[in-house]
Amino acid sequence: IRLLEEYKSNTEQFEDFVAYTAAITGCEYAGRWKEALFLLDRMRKDGVQPNEVTLAAVIGACATACANEAKTRKTTQTPEPLTKALQLLDIVKKHPDFVKPNIQVYNAAIKACAEACDLDQAFKLLEEIENANIERTLITYGSMMTACERVGCVDSASKVFRKLKEDGFVPNEIIYGAAISCCRKAKQSERSLLLLKKMMKEDLSPNVATFNTVMIAQAEGKTRADIERAILVYKLMKSKYAKETSRPNRQTYNIIINFFATMMQPVTAEAFLTKMREDGFVPDVDLYTATVAAYERTGQPLRALKLMESMQDDGYDFYSVSVLNEAFKKAVKLANKVGQTFTSKDATKEEEKSLNLVNKLDDDEDLMLQR
Repeated sequence: IRLLEEYKSNTEQFEDFVAYTAAITGCEYAGRWKEALFLLDRMRKDGVQPNEVTLAAVIGACATACANEAKTRKTTQTPEPLTKALQLLDIVKKHPDFVKPNIQVYNAAIKACAEACDLDQAFKLLEEIENANIERTLITYGSMMTACERVGCVDSASKVFRKLKEDGFVPNEIIYGAAISCCRKAKQSERSLLLLKKMMKEDLSPNVATFNTVMIAQAEGKTRADIERAILVYKLMKSKYAKETSRPNRQTYNIIINFFATMMQPVTAEAFLTKMREDGFVPDVDLYTATVAAYERTGQPLRALKLMESMQDDGYDFYSVSVLNEAFKKAVKLANKVGQTFTSKDATKEEEKSLNLVNKLDDDEDLMLQR
């Protein structure tokens, strides 16, 4: 904005559309919606007429502001940036001096609705676009899917899929990723995995964040089916269908190890600790703590002791970790009391099923997408 003012002061007849639009675009990136509206007003007063790109940038600034405020928003009232964006869109449609809004302007408005968690208004805008015979783009449906994701409405996500296909579009990784996140928010873990496999069958390449979202969806469940699906997601990440950049990362292992520790399957959690190290990651001490605690709660003190000893290979001293030090004392006390021996029978039948799934990473990869 300062550069714009300097430019104006050094120019006798300032009518630079590009300079104004560039300044407004800067406001869009920063979410400075008030400044964007101010510049739009100044632009028109200087006799410079905004076009669709300018208007889309102003509304885009409102969308960014809504996104920035989302984490701190405490009320269900419509955020002021969205209100201003919709008011501007309404003025543009009615005022004869403005260009008519095109799909780029509407896409920005739908994005603002999405970031403000106003799904109903997003669908109203989509209907308005259809009635005006404005050609939709894949970005339109990407923003619509984001609107569904923000509120976790799976039924609306299915509606967006139907509409984009009716328009002759094929969903891309971004749209699938938003739909998968929507399923996770709606606690529909099985559907999130189905969408993941569907996009892979369509030769799309989920990134590691999408895989991890599906993994989280399974980890938030507590059933045997959730366990099996979580392991399947891990296998898919290791399969020929996943790009090298989509292999399990540190977050993947954090999710799945904590999941099995929470499910009181510490032997399986430890198996993933081993795989994590094999992939070149040093497990965080919290992962050891969770697994040792699970061993303690399932009455397997010797396994807990053995795991704590193995921590030294990763440079950890469990005596310096208060939680592990206490667990060590309890494990020694319990081991002395029950006289337990270290055998593979320590694992429960349920956990043995999990271990069998983990160890069968050489399954026919083509069958993974059919399950």
